[in-house]
Amino acid sequence: MRVLTIQHAVPSRVITNAEVIANVRRETARYGGAAILGAIERRLEQLFEASGTVERRALGAGECAIDLVIDATRAALTEASTAPEDVDFVLYVGVGRAWIEPAMANVVQRRLGLVNATCFDVLDGCMSWLRAMQIAHAYVAAGVYRRGLIVNCESAFHGQIDWAVRRLEDLEHQFAAFTIGEAATATVVDDGNGDPDDFYFVFKNFPEHHDLCVIPLSTEREFFPPSDMTERVPMRLFSLSGPLLTIAARKLIETFEGDSNLAGRSYDLCVGHAATEKGSEVIRRRLGIPSEVYVPTHARFGNTVSASVPLGLSIALGEGRLCRGDRVLLIVAGAGISVGFASFTF
Repeated sequence: MRVLTIQHAVPSRVITNAEVIANVRRETARYGGAAILGAIERRLEQLFEASGTVERRALGAGECAIDLVIDATRAALTEASTAPEDVDFVLYVGVGRAWIEPAMANVVQRRLGLVNATCFDVLDGCMSWLRAMQIAHAYVAAGVYRRGLIVNCESAFHGQIDWAVRRLEDLEHQFAAFTIGEAATATVVDDGNGDPDDFYFVFKNFPEHHDLCVIPLSTEREFFPPSDMTERVPMRLFSLSGPLLTIAARKLIETFEGDSNLAGRSYDLCVGHAATEKGSEVIRRRLGIPSEVYVPTHARFGNTVSASVPLGLSIALGEGRLCRGDRVLLIVAGAGISVGFASFTF
C-alpha cells in the first residue's frame, strides 16, 4: 500500500487556556464560592502547564463540522490526482459524529459523489485512524480494492463540554475534556502500482484498564452495575488522565522496546498521538527518537483524538518535512487501553 497524501482542515476559532479557565469560572460560580473558584483556577493552570496545552481549535460562527472533512477530502483528492469515481472505499474513523447509525462514511461518500465506493466506520477512540490504516492495507494487499480514503471529523465537541467543576477533585476526570481540539483529516491510499510494500503494524490491548477513559451512552446502566459508573454522565468524556497516561506510556515503551522491527530501525519522521505535549516528549525521549524528526501537534491544536496522527503527517507534508522515500514511525495510545505502532516508507 502507498500513501498518496494526507490533508487536514481545522476550524477558525482559537481557544486559549485563559478562555477555558474563564468558561470554568463562569459556570462553576453557580455551585461554589470564591475559595473553590480560586483553587480550581490554580489547579487548572498547573494541569495546563503539566500537559503543555496552549491552544485548541473549535467551530466558529457559521462553521459546520461536516464541511471540515469535506474540505480536507477535496484537497486530498486533488493532491492525489484522484477522481471521485476512482475511490473504491471510504473509512470514516472519527469519534466525532452526528449519530451512531448509519455510518458517517455515507455522508462523505454522498457529498463527494464517490459513486463506486463502499463505505463504513471504524470506531476505536484515538486508535481509530491507525486501525483503519491496517484495514486499508489488508484490502489493498489482498487485491480487494485499489484506492481508498480514510477520513475523520473530530469536531463539534466544545458544545458538549461540562464547564462546571463542582468539586476540586472532579478535575481528575474532567480535565481531559478541556484539552480537546477539533480537526478533520483525509488520507488517500492506493495499491502502489506494484512498488515494494513495507508497512508494519503492531497493536496490543490491555482491557483491564477499559474504564479509565469512557464516553458513555444513556444505555450504560443496562450493561454495567451503577456502582461501576460513579461520576460518568452520558455523552460526556470521563477520563482519569493521570493513571491513563502513566499506564499507556509504560505499555508503549515496553511494546516498542520488545519489538526489534520497531526498535531496530532509524526513522526520518515520527508522529505520535498527542494526548499531551509534554507526555509525548517523555515518550519520544524514552524511545530514542531524535527531536528533529518528531512532529508535535498538541500545543497548537490540543488533543485532536483520532485526527492527531494524520494531522501531524499533513503538517509535515505541507512544511516539506515529509518527503518521498522517508521512513515513518507512527505511535498511538488510546482508551482501552490500546497501544499501536506503524512503520512504513512514504
